[in-house]
Amino acid sequence: MATEAAATDPAPPTTSPAVATTTEQPEPTAEPALDVGIVSQLEGRWEGVTRIVALGELPIAVTFELSGDELLAAMDIQGGIGLELVNVALEGSRIHFELESPFGQAIWDGEVRDGLIDGEFTQAGAEGIFRLERADLPEPSRFRSDDVTFTNGDIVLAGEVALPDGDGPHPAVVLISGSGDQLRDSEVAGFRVFAVLAEELAQAGIASLRYDDRGVGASSGDGLLATIEDRAADVEAAVELLSSRADIDTERIGLIGHSEGGMVAPLAANQSDDVAFVALLATPAVPGTELLETQLELLELSGTPPDQIEQYQTIQRLVFDAIAEGQGWEDVEQAIRALAHRQVHELPEQSRQALGDLDEYVEVIVSQDMKTWQSPWFVSTVEHDSAAAIAALSVPVMALYGELDTQVRAGPNASAVSEAIAASNVPGYAIGTVLGANHLFQAATTGSPDEYDLLRPEFVPDFLDLLLPWLAEQVDAS
Repeated sequence: MATEAAATDPAPPTTSPAVATTTEQPEPTAEPALDVGIVSQLEGRWEGVTRIVALGELPIAVTFELSGDELLAAMDIQGGIGLELVNVALEGSRIHFELESPFGQAIWDGEVRDGLIDGEFTQAGAEGIFRLERADLPEPSRFRSDDVTFTNGDIVLAGEVALPDGDGPHPAVVLISGSGDQLRDSEVAGFRVFAVLAEELAQAGIASLRYDDRGVGASSGDGLLATIEDRAADVEAAVELLSSRADIDTERIGLIGHSEGGMVAPLAANQSDDVAFVALLATPAVPGTELLETQLELLELSGTPPDQIEQYQTIQRLVFDAIAEGQGWEDVEQAIRALAHRQVHELPEQSRQALGDLDEYVEVIVSQDMKTWQSPWFVSTVEHDSAAAIAALSVPVMALYGELDTQVRAGPNASAVSEAIAASNVPGYAIGTVLGANHLFQAATTGSPDEYDLLRPEFVPDFLDLLLPWLAEQVDAS
């Protein structure tokens, strides 16, 4: 199974041994009747993954079968086929099943809903979540969609337009992803952020275009070579594509940017006459150097030793100085190499042996880090003035932040947006903080990225309750 631990002692009996006092037999206690509707949904094969903190994903498949009045289940996992599950229990829409293991009882406890089974996993102190989808039925289309391509100069970008019911013309938005190489769904730890958002938008009557970033999926180019201004030009090309479609209302096209995508959105809106509104989700609005300095706090949350954090801080300061002055990259390279050597030599002996030539391994790390720090993408992001771009807007703006977001802090960034809007000609705005939400607007406990594997792949309801009505007002007013 997923973790190695000594088998736990069997649980004590829930009742003491019975003492016979009469020859009469007690009436049997009736088991709760199974919900026929839920059982009919359950029967058959389900496939998915169990995500375990710090251990990653474990593919699983579960087959449910009703035998008389008893619900039976078997699992395929780690090469084992048809392993019998025990303690299978269904109460309403809640499903529970276990797998006996020498490493400790593996327990899944979840809920059946909307063609999915998801919930929590535990085994010998390890924790995680799981998610299963029907594998023996065709997946229903949740919205109509068209695969599309569009160009920005020599760059070809591939994506998907999700459409509401009806012929249109529909209002529409371009979804702009955050940093890193993102495919069109912006999937993080099994949460397909943009795919879920596209579905919610389609149900609300709003079309959306989401696309693969440069250099990933079916899009050409290289994300590290693209400045933030290049990314804004990609968004302009996406708006032009939507404007060219007969099923899209050209007067009601907006932008929704998440994280770094929210830095890109105002630039694109300021350069285009076809953008009617902008929604900024977990968007950095403080200076790039301040944002990155704050994000170093994540190292402390993940348990990084204080002296290593100091080395990261030193590297970061050297990088900022080199970008500002155009020199000093040799000092950056030396600092990265020193930290990499330290980290490699602090690994267990077995891990070091698996890396092969340690000097070569360190040089690969140095080369990759230097390529990132010196890239047009990173330099332009650090130098970008988000507040100035927001202040230049002349269309309605919404900015939402997660209360528990540790990557883009709600307080300082929401304040910076407010100050920028106060200096702008924006005709209307809304700024809000979603309680209990992380950077992806999921219900969270700590807000740390280390927690992503434990969270349900869905938005906290308050996020949609704030975003969708505001969008409806913009498209109705356009």
